[in-house]
Amino acid sequence: MKAVIFDMDGVIVDTNPHHRIAWREYYQRNGKTLSDADFVEHVSGKHNTHIVAHLFADQTLTPDEVLRLGNEKEALFRELYRPVITPVAGLVDFLKALKAAGIRTAVATSAPVENLELVIDTLELRPFFDALLNESMVSHPKPDPEIYQKAMQQLGVDPADSVVFEDSMTGIQAARAARAQVVGVATTLSFDDLRPFVDDSIHDFTDMDLDRLQRLYGVAS
Repeated sequence: MKAVIFDMDGVIVDTNPHHRIAWREYYQRNGKTLSDADFVEHVSGKHNTHIVAHLFADQTLTPDEVLRLGNEKEALFRELYRPVITPVAGLVDFLKALKAAGIRTAVATSAPVENLELVIDTLELRPFFDALLNESMVSHPKPDPEIYQKAMQQLGVDPADSVVFEDSMTGIQAARAARAQVVGVATTLSFDDLRPFVDDSIHDFTDMDLDRLQRLYGVAS
């Protein structure tokens, strides 16, 4: 194993409760409601183009309008989340261990660069990562594997030497399609939901250390 790649929302930070609040408020502003079931099906792990298309399914929107509407929601999210940004438990110690072991690391998120920079810089995590990828760096969002393939290219590693941490089914599909090993983080889905689709699953990073990661890699190899 030479590299570990992290999704951001639901992996580095448990933003889903705040995304749910932001999207629910945004839906209400546009005369719609967003149930928890709809959040899991249409929002969690999805790119904003998909979410906006669902919200405005009765309208024909130009690409610029889709971008503007998505940006409005993300600005609302950052306003809500900025005062309470907290890493998923055990993350920082795990990142320190990876760095000490010489394992290369990246973030590969479907979020806009503004969200990525808000999280990474507020938590002072930039020194722990060798590459940071956001939605603007790919043409095809998750579940397409492009962002994970690009992360591996930037890190100079093969899929067989890579482990991805993901929380959503969309992200897991992308990591699988990129041929990486996958660890599910149970912030969004339950262990039962994750288990059939991942190589291992954790509540948070207090469950994970280098020995467990190496055992997973050895079994998967």
